[in-house]
Amino acid sequence: MDKQITPEQLREAVLQLFRDAGYTVPELLPYIDGLNQENDRLKQELKRLRLAAARGPASSDSMNSRLKDALRE
Repeated sequence: MDKQITPEQLREAVLQLFRDAGYTVPELLPYIDGLNQENDRLKQELKRLRLAAARGPASSDSMNSRLKDALRE
């Protein structure tokens, strides 16, 4: 799926499938809503962690060994 589908479009597609099939699965729509909320939460957390990683200081593990030696002296 190259094209992004919105939660509203997904909900409408599922409702249309329910109408076409003549029966519904009541727990499906709340499950989809829960997945959408979890996805939004994870996107926000990822954004926050990326920002924190970009702002964070360089760790000593990433320093060159010559630089470490110079700092020790």
